[in-house]
Amino acid sequence: MSTRGYPVTDFDQAGSRYFGRHPLVIENYRKAHDIALRQTRGQATTEDLRLAMIHYRTLFEDLVGEPEMGHAKAASA
Repeated sequence: MSTRGYPVTDFDQAGSRYFGRHPLVIENYRKAHDIALRQTRGQATTEDLRLAMIHYRTLFEDLVGEPEMGHAKAASA
């Protein structure tokens, strides 16, 4: 994600800047990341983990489907 110009640290605050331009990428990351955090506390079910994988897969497909330079320009604007 950082290669594509998305924030990877303090995502909740920085991610809101990208939400209008890339809502599906941000939403999939937030949902998957939330489940991953719940898993570290032992609070995620098998179904939650399955959903996280779907969100991460969709996120990956969105990221590799866009030209890298296009994202880098959008992030610097």
